Amino acid sequence: MVPPVIIVAIASSPFETAPLRGSRIHTFAEGPGPRLAARALENAVSRFPRIDVLLSIGLCGALDPALGLETIVSATRVNGHATVPLERTAHRALLSVDRFLGNIEEKARYFADGFGMVEMEAEPLARWAAQAGTRFHAVKVVSDLAGEAFRLDFNRYRDAEGRFRVGSIALHGLRYPADLYRMASRARPASAKLGEFLLNYEF
Repeated sequence: MVPPVIIVAIASSPFETAPLRGSRIHTFAEGPGPRLAARALENAVSRFPRIDVLLSIGLCGALDPALGLETIVSATRVNGHATVPLERTAHRALLSVDRFLGNIEEKARYFADGFGMVEMEAEPLARWAAQAGTRFHAVKVVSDLAGEAFRLDFNRYRDAEGRFRVGSIALHGLRYPADLYRMASRARPASAKLGEFLLNYEF
């Protein structure tokens, strides 16, 4: 009897994994950034002695101006790690950094360096998968555009482990309501669209 394929998906936030709850894809979310992504991976490895497919999922920012909102994008590489993109998605190189990128000029510089999207968790997962010989895909959905700037500096409101301090962001974000509205209104619909895609994808 052929054993079932063990698929693990790691995201930043539980709302990004919620559309996959109860499915064949096992989900883990510990928070934003590489440190917490590595912790989520440790939890997955402790639960499953074998992982056949490792996914890094969730929201991303577009660096390529051609990428629109809710576009599903899979990585051709994550920083310096080559990866295999999924079919029926846009294909771009992924920049994985430990901070939120909200400056248009900085986004443009990274785009000029060859990156098409940016997020915060995929790098340690890609590195582990390469070392373990595990099939890996970074599959993201665009929640902010290359030409959009954020005046609220979300990076100022992170704790020692890297989690965003929601209360502080809400308080200081009163000065920049458009930034908060963009994040709040786009996150769940985008995650739902990515979840629907993954639920119907044959890995």
